[in-house]
Amino acid sequence: MQCMTKDELIFRIQTMQPFEFSYNGKKYNMMYDRTADGGALIRFGQMYEEKTFASFGELMNNARIENHFFKDMLDVM
Repeated sequence: MQCMTKDELIFRIQTMQPFEFSYNGKKYNMMYDRTADGGALIRFGQMYEEKTFASFGELMNNARIENHFFKDMLDVM
């Protein structure tokens, strides 16, 4: 995957664009879901093992790729 900036990630989330990438030979993806009452959810993680995040802030504070926070890797992926 090419480098992605925080602004590019925000745009993808706001427009609900799913995407996937590989890191150290493992596939990761981001997709979207809805709560029972219609609220938006972000699903992110290793392929088929995604975790659900209720907001962009929660994603940035908790999402990890191996031992690194996803937010710290945005410009290096």
